[in-house]
Order: sequence, then structure tokens, then C-alpha cells
Amino acid sequence: MPNVDDTLIWLEDCSPPHVRLTFSSYPWQNATLIRRRVQHLSTKYSRGWHCRYCSELMPVWKRLDAEYCGESCRKMAARARRAHRQLP
Repeated sequence: MPNVDDTLIWLEDCSPPHVRLTFSSYPWQNATLIRRRVQHLSTKYSRGWHCRYCSELMPVWKRLDAEYCGESCRKMAARARRAHRQLP
């Protein structure tokens, strides 16, 4: 979502399957956009939104359609796929 400052959204790890999301907004910001992003994030985290390579919890600032937590995990997954494909 454009113009959403993700520093206003906090992720708190309660116990392994549960997370707590809190947010705040200033009067000059569009609180509806921030609330909508928090709702989407909560559904993603409730379904288990983890990196496909390292299985770490995804950061709050990532896009909602992201599959990897960072560039390094994406590259390592691509290398693993290529190595698996080249096996006889």
C-alpha cells in the first residue's frame, strides 16, 4: 500500500503460533490505510507467514505477496532449485 509508514506497526511474538500486532497513526496520516494493512498482516500471520527458504517469521515491512524474507534467501532458494534441476 502506498504512503504507509511501517514504523507505526509493531509485531510482538507472544508464543510460536501467536503474534500481536499494534499500530498507531498521527492525525495527518490516513489511519484507514494503516488499519487495512494491519488487518491483512494479521490474516497472513494467522496462516503462518514464514520465509519459504529459512522458515523465519516475515518482517512487517515486507510486501504482502512476498515469499522470502530477504534477497539472500531468494537467491539461495534459486541456487538450490538450479542445483536440484541439474542432478542426473
